[in-house]
Amino acid sequence: MEQAAYLLCADIGTSSLKAAFISTSGELLAFIREPYPAERVLSGTVLATDWEDAFTRAVGALEAVLSLRGNRAKLAGVAISGNGPTLVPVTRTGQALLPLHWHDGRVARIADTAAAPSLFLPHAAYLAQKEPAHYETTGRFLSTHEWLSWRLGAEPVTVIPNQAYIPYYWDKTQFAAYGLDGDRFPPFVEQGQPIGAISAAAAERTGLPRRLPIISGGPDFITALIGTGVLLPGMVCDRAGTSEGINVCAKQGSRSRYHRTLPHVQAGLWNVGAMLPTTGRLFEWFRHITGQENRDYREMLAEILQCQETCKGRDFFFPDIRSSGSLRISNAFFSTAGLTSRAELGYAVIESIAFMVRSAIEGLEKEGYRIEGMRLSGGQAKNPYWNQFKADVTGRWLAVPEIADGELAGNACLAMKGLGLVPSLEAAIEQTVKIKEVYEPVQRHYALHSERFEVYTAMLHKMERFFE
Repeated sequence: MEQAAYLLCADIGTSSLKAAFISTSGELLAFIREPYPAERVLSGTVLATDWEDAFTRAVGALEAVLSLRGNRAKLAGVAISGNGPTLVPVTRTGQALLPLHWHDGRVARIADTAAAPSLFLPHAAYLAQKEPAHYETTGRFLSTHEWLSWRLGAEPVTVIPNQAYIPYYWDKTQFAAYGLDGDRFPPFVEQGQPIGAISAAAAERTGLPRRLPIISGGPDFITALIGTGVLLPGMVCDRAGTSEGINVCAKQGSRSRYHRTLPHVQAGLWNVGAMLPTTGRLFEWFRHITGQENRDYREMLAEILQCQETCKGRDFFFPDIRSSGSLRISNAFFSTAGLTSRAELGYAVIESIAFMVRSAIEGLEKEGYRIEGMRLSGGQAKNPYWNQFKADVTGRWLAVPEIADGELAGNACLAMKGLGLVPSLEAAIEQTVKIKEVYEPVQRHYALHSERFEVYTAMLHKMERFFE
């Protein structure tokens, strides 16, 4: 029996590119993660060509997996998502300049930000003001996934989730406010639309079939919402990788300056997010300073959690996790009441990460957004030890979909819609998003963690001057 067609889905992250082959029936056939050069990740200078190199390696690795399995299905299309609001300045000759990364602090400010809510123009305006020579040579600005799609053969476009997002990208009024030329910004196209096909040059570079359709993916957090099925009011997605975001689907937005309110992918609803920009890279910092870069995550977590009974109650870890121009941890300090091993330090680190997540949840609940549980997305969701620990610390159930990387599942759903394989996005989600496992908090553990959390929070408030 002939197998179903499949889709190539990719997501451009901060430190690596993830890619997968997903069947049009919603089955994960193969997955790969390709990191970027480590030093450029740490210094915040990852190049657009690093994304393309990682994508090309990923395609080869995925095809090798399917070849070993004897898969004879047809590749039907490709869809790519990426982090934002990163922008790639592309010169008129097609050269990609150093991306204006979302985390690197290169943004320009204007007085009336309320009248100019664009998430992208502050980055472009920085280039115009601080690097005018580069700005003058720039023919167009593309986001991560738009640039890679363009390199593969797509038209230069700006992909928006829906029309409600236009003010958060740009318009004529905001171009004038920032003093920018609107001709450098490509036209809008909504997610899930055909935007081109693999060119002859891209086919030669990547090995992909020439004329393979390219479907617009979009911002990673939106594709994660699609890929976890978080489409109804009250549903929550915890999307965790290098950075993390607790995203609540709500009928009303938040006015709190601590939360980011944006339109939801579902018309008339809002996505209220509590952003935790450094939870994932904090653990990477721990791996680096303890020389464990090549160890398996599950193995490390198992070792760390084995010592929790002996180290619990002694040590707290208080990181300074501000990001300015890089993804390095600038400072970190902890109590030294009795650390005797890297596992004990590891426990203090992961406990501080879990406490950050709990603080974010409680902050959302203070604004009226009730959170009983969350659907997980991202690399962290694949670690059962971490999932249970996070459930125990936060006191919320955590659900893991069969395709744990929501961005990839979301891209598959958008591609199915764009290729006309399903009648609607909702139909694609129904056949793709399936919950694999639910982690329930152990109440005894939750009570103990709650005692620790109260002490930690009180100490943190006393130490706030260190984070000014």
